[in-house]
Amino acid sequence: MAALSKIPHNCYEIGHTWNPSCVQSAADVTRSALEVSFKIYAPLYLIAAVLRRRKKDYYLKRLIPEILWSTSFLTTNGGLYIVFFCILRRLLGGFYSWSAGFGSALPASYIAILLERKSRRGLLTIYMANLCRQHSDRCSQNLPGSPPSSTTKTTSSLGSF
Repeated sequence: MAALSKIPHNCYEIGHTWNPSCVQSAADVTRSALEVSFKIYAPLYLIAAVLRRRKKDYYLKRLIPEILWSTSFLTTNGGLYIVFFCILRRLLGGFYSWSAGFGSALPASYIAILLERKSRRGLLTIYMANLCRQHSDRCSQNLPGSPPSSTTKTTSSLGSF
């Protein structure tokens, strides 16, 4: 079965091509994920606070912890993905079709969701499941003989602008 065959490469050749060290690569990804997630959540929470007309006490005591809490979700998800990517390759002796993507993303996403506030966990689970479904649809479109997905974008006869 070609779908379950081992991919004969190491994680440096497939996952973290910029650095051969798994530990250093995980630190690099975590640092980048922290920077990007802070850029996402800081303006988002600030705009939400302004629109909700929060009092000065909120800005002084609760805004920064809420930003950091949500930032930890994305940072953990990004950083642990590459960690599990390397761990699974070492445990399995190589990559399989499921281990590089789903096998690494599942535990990373699960742990990241556990770090988020309980009130947001349900929505994040639905969001992550939807991302997984979209990714699976895109991957299955590349298989020979597979029918086009209902989520596939079609171009009109007018062309694109």
